[in-house]
Amino acid sequence: MDFNAGQRLNLPLNPSLSSATITGRNFPEQNCSKTVTFEEALVVVDDLVFTKTGRRLSEAEITVLKGTWNDCDYEEIAENSPYSLNYLQRRLAPQLWDVLSATIGNGERVYKKNLRNFLELVTPKKYHTQTAPSAKQVPPPPSNDSLQFIGGQPPDISSFYGRVQELADLEELVTKQRCISLIGVPGVGKSALAAKLIAILSVKSQPRFDYFLWKSVSHAPLVQDLVAELIEQIQTVEPSLNLNLPEYTQGRIAVLIKQLQSRRFLLVLDEFDALFQKNNFEQRLEYETFFRRLLEDQHESCLLLTGRVFPNEFDSLIRAKRSIQYIKIKGLDADAAMQLLAAQGLTNPQKCHDLIRTYSGNPLELETVGERINYFFGGNTEIFFENQTTFVSSEIEAMLDKMFTQVLSKIQRQIMIYLANEIASNSQPISFVKLLTNMNQRDKASLSTSKLVKALEKLERLSLLESIKHPITKEITFTLQPVIKKYILTDPQGFVHTSDALPTLAIAS
Repeated sequence: MDFNAGQRLNLPLNPSLSSATITGRNFPEQNCSKTVTFEEALVVVDDLVFTKTGRRLSEAEITVLKGTWNDCDYEEIAENSPYSLNYLQRRLAPQLWDVLSATIGNGERVYKKNLRNFLELVTPKKYHTQTAPSAKQVPPPPSNDSLQFIGGQPPDISSFYGRVQELADLEELVTKQRCISLIGVPGVGKSALAAKLIAILSVKSQPRFDYFLWKSVSHAPLVQDLVAELIEQIQTVEPSLNLNLPEYTQGRIAVLIKQLQSRRFLLVLDEFDALFQKNNFEQRLEYETFFRRLLEDQHESCLLLTGRVFPNEFDSLIRAKRSIQYIKIKGLDADAAMQLLAAQGLTNPQKCHDLIRTYSGNPLELETVGERINYFFGGNTEIFFENQTTFVSSEIEAMLDKMFTQVLSKIQRQIMIYLANEIASNSQPISFVKLLTNMNQRDKASLSTSKLVKALEKLERLSLLESIKHPITKEITFTLQPVIKKYILTDPQGFVHTSDALPTLAIAS
């Protein structure tokens, strides 16, 4: 999407709909219509699907549509694409026909034999010409002039998979909550989810917001500087709100709140947890006050925060029952993750499920391993799986480096090492009782229950371990993602096994 600062929010074509991508499939052109081209029909149906479902057509779906338009059977489509016949015909196509039936079927079933008729019917007459225009001449979908986007650059969401339920929940929450916080490990897709939500909200016939404002705060600016920047960005689209900027921080916050009261903003602060990571107590306190005022003062705007960690400073706001919702974002579900891997040419169901399990559906991790398979193994998944290893991405490694050097206490580090060793030995989650008993025996000390509970709560909050509750016994067990387990056991930088930590037992492959 094109999120240029100070410009209107348009909904341009999915980058995967470029002429290079569409014509790159070697499908023979058959029975070509003289009144409408495939590219023109695709522009329209992609926009209709986006309006209906909140997502664009994937490259694999476009491949099936292009082949169907040219009267190719599934075998021909698979031969001229990176996807397997089984994936296209058995998994993707039935879901695609369901989506199109609900979108353009007008009460009838859309399927392979009648698809072209439906595509030509839904294409507006303005596209129908005797000489088909080139792809560059196809006009983009109409923009919604009532909405504007200001601020920074959100992530690209042209390749966005799944998250249907999360997006539905967020759509509802932005109408009820003053603040929503999306928390999760690096690469899990927090920022992409926020950008996707904006794309969906921007095409609503009755928009909830007047403006969308995106601001990355990973550089941890001072409170007064951040507030001043937000005020200036709002004034670029609302010059009538050109109020004098007070010298002091609290005065500036008051001006910002007046702006949020005058118009309805969805204000995204990306990587907001960086604001609380500095060891500057006064600055942390100022930011706590800043967010408290935004939550307590009356306005119709909404804050959407993304970060790796939910700051302790927000606990008091939750206890005070302020309008704030904390959501922990996990990896993609199996179907969405399979679509992501299929787009990279990985289509072996069992092997792909192994990868999804190893990387917990983390889209960045899956994209990274897919790129490495294609680069180092020439896309030959069989060779890779014969020599399979677990990759730790630079983003995850940097995060864990910081955790083990700056964040985790001695007890928390020992818990992580113990879990990694135990899981490497027997592959089973560890119960709370076993964890308490064995750590005391190994450490030859008395670890109180309360200290262990607090340490585990902190580790869960940091998304470093996962808890599992047995559906019948209700017993809690703990485990680690394979990527985190490998980092601990291999200790690439020597940050894990310090003199006060427990010894390792094994090295992961």
